[in-house]
Amino acid sequence: MSYLLIKSLHVATMVAWMGGMVLLSAIHLWLARTQCPRTDRETAVITAVRRWDGRVTSPAMGLTWLFGLIAAWQGAWFTAPWLHAKLLLVVLLSALHGMLSGALRRTAADPSRLPPAFARHAGTIVLVTMLIIVLLVVIKPF
Repeated sequence: MSYLLIKSLHVATMVAWMGGMVLLSAIHLWLARTQCPRTDRETAVITAVRRWDGRVTSPAMGLTWLFGLIAAWQGAWFTAPWLHAKLLLVVLLSALHGMLSGALRRTAADPSRLPPAFARHAGTIVLVTMLIIVLLVVIKPF
């Protein structure tokens, strides 16, 4: 496949993944502010977000990794320090996704459970990390 097609697919799947990450962050923030016990509406929202995460966000994360690694291979960038920094940040975002997904799964299973404290800051972490990644890719500072 051509480099431009791979890069386009990488960016498109990244947008879907980051959108899902923001959604996971927002649902945790919302759940932290609601009172227990949960209403049927809140339970339905949790179920819908978990379904979206499983059907869209998680596959988008995997495809982002796949297309990104292919693009890095095609560009012969594996020795570039900016790519190492980007990969470190992407690993951290992947770990955060797993932590948020697991926390939502546990929250769905136990209605009295509150989201973890770190989830309050997850949206900010996602957006700031994404900004740094974009700057690394566009500017390639080192």
